Amino acid sequence: MSIAKLSLVNIMGDMEHLDHVIIRCLDSGDFHPEKSLQFAGGIQGFVPLSEENPYTEMLSKITSLGIQAGLNPKYMPEHATDQKLAKALHKEQFYLKFCNTFSQELSALNEKRNYLKGEMDQDESALVYLSHLAELNVTFEDIFSCKYTKVRFGRLPVDSYAKLSFYEDKPFIFTRFNQEKDYQWGAYFALNDDIPAIDDIFASLFFERMRVPDFVHGTPEEMLHKLRDQISHNRAELALVEQQIHSLVSSREDSFQKIYTRMKFLSDSFEMRKYVSVLKSPLVDMFYITGFIEQDHAERFSKNFDEFEDVTVEIKPHDSDKRVQVPTKLKNGWFTKPFEMFVEMYGLPSYSDPDPTPFLAFTYCLLFGIMFGDLGQGLLLVLGGALLWKYKKMNIGRIINRIGIFSCIFGVLYGSVFGLEELLTPFYTDVLGLPGKPIEVMAPEMTNTILISAVGLGIVLICTSIIIDIVIGFMKRDYERAVFSANGIAGLTFYGSVLFGAVMRFTSGVNYFSKGYVLGLIILPLTIILLKEPLSKLAKGFSVKDAKPGGGFAAYLTESIFELFEVVLSFFSNTMSFLRVGGFVLSHAGMMAVVITLSEMVGGAGSPIVIIVGNLFVIGMEGLIVGIQVLRLEFYEMFSRYFDGDGKPFTPITVSVTED
Repeated sequence: MSIAKLSLVNIMGDMEHLDHVIIRCLDSGDFHPEKSLQFAGGIQGFVPLSEENPYTEMLSKITSLGIQAGLNPKYMPEHATDQKLAKALHKEQFYLKFCNTFSQELSALNEKRNYLKGEMDQDESALVYLSHLAELNVTFEDIFSCKYTKVRFGRLPVDSYAKLSFYEDKPFIFTRFNQEKDYQWGAYFALNDDIPAIDDIFASLFFERMRVPDFVHGTPEEMLHKLRDQISHNRAELALVEQQIHSLVSSREDSFQKIYTRMKFLSDSFEMRKYVSVLKSPLVDMFYITGFIEQDHAERFSKNFDEFEDVTVEIKPHDSDKRVQVPTKLKNGWFTKPFEMFVEMYGLPSYSDPDPTPFLAFTYCLLFGIMFGDLGQGLLLVLGGALLWKYKKMNIGRIINRIGIFSCIFGVLYGSVFGLEELLTPFYTDVLGLPGKPIEVMAPEMTNTILISAVGLGIVLICTSIIIDIVIGFMKRDYERAVFSANGIAGLTFYGSVLFGAVMRFTSGVNYFSKGYVLGLIILPLTIILLKEPLSKLAKGFSVKDAKPGGGFAAYLTESIFELFEVVLSFFSNTMSFLRVGGFVLSHAGMMAVVITLSEMVGGAGSPIVIIVGNLFVIGMEGLIVGIQVLRLEFYEMFSRYFDGDGKPFTPITVSVTED
């Protein structure tokens, strides 16, 4: 459980091997390239390589073709470096022929399918319309050929149809056809001169006019038979076209995926050229790539280029080139690895710093277990987290799984199973021979003990965080950080002395706050923190004159006094923040007591339902709140004391695979 050891890799060779070298770097899957350097290997003249990606357009075209065919482009690594396919694709005609042929065949079938669908939609709409006019025994040609009259086909709301009696004196004739639930179908006839006024009347009655399509001829009954036959024929034609499209896509799918894979690989590999520096001259034409790889994989990586005579691979210590910041790759075990997500949310440690993940993993699980201790609910968290990871591959599932284990542990200590506080009591009294549960959360006399214990745990964690920062400071030879800062020896001395004196005063009645104690262990550390900048310069060998603050002592002291006040205040506010740990222990027990009380009030068959729903509610709501509060304690009360988070992530270059 640490930060992976890396080696610096320099690759230099003739430009004719550049594509092969890039492909080998991609194939390795664990090579982290660095940006191009203008001075590569100490040789002036190297400049970043800047070229336009020739595969972008081809990749876009093949991807669009796949979407048109209903194919989901899938990157298949086994075909990325297929040499036969590579040779075929090097011939542009092969790629263009496949795309053009497939596109033309697919477009023709899609055009035919769309035409048939349009015809069917039109015919089915006309079929529905004409089915309401089936009682009409006159041909449409005869009706529309009338010289002095106009006709309007459509439907009226049933309520409006009843109102036609109010317009009996108006010059129109309404012929009714069939009636639906809410509408009366029919047609009204009127003279040419009267039709505008009659249209206004029917519009006021909410008449919905239906226009007869131009392709409709003969009587409605005749046209209905004709449309049904035409729809049946088009449906059979559409099924045949759909089958042809399916056969075409199936026959081309394998070739499509292989070509897409190769194009995706070539396009992404070309993107790696932004990490390449080149030196071009009449005498030399060479490239230079620098990056990092895990120390354990360095030798294997180097052997990938043995077949190229004009390519040199140098494996050097990670700090060989001071111009490049060494990236960080976290390397943790089974239990702690999921918690890397929380570390990365705050920031990565630098390569020379220790990995905070193990400490975070343990303390996060510990605090969550204390605040959410319940054996039954913990088991549900363990199971739910495992299922989320197995079926959804959600990293949060693995975290839930682990904090659930600690919930079970503290649930056993509390004797709580799904809020039933006395379910495990017989186990302790009858089996283990104890007087009762180890921790009786609901007992009134335990309230102060729980809250004080929570603060005590916070003090231990804060002191541990300061000690970690002191160790890091000495590792980096940063004496201001290790000795003189609020999170160094001076801060630890002040914090520990105040707490020790206070605890002894209230527990044993002994007053340790003598004049010498206060001056030596409280005032002196605060003074050191106040003067940390000039003191650190003196420790580094600066003269007294050079150790003076740049803006003068007056400005420095003015600013530092306010900072010191904030430091003192933060020590005690951070300590009191851990009261929330004890608060949530009591809150969780109280909420479950309410659930049990409600279940007893309901009684009968409803009691188990109340218990189940109540437990699920508490797991969902309080579990989320506790998880957030623990993360807050980690970030603000612990990480802020020892973790800088200024590292750079180790990001190996690979083919980016984005699939639905």
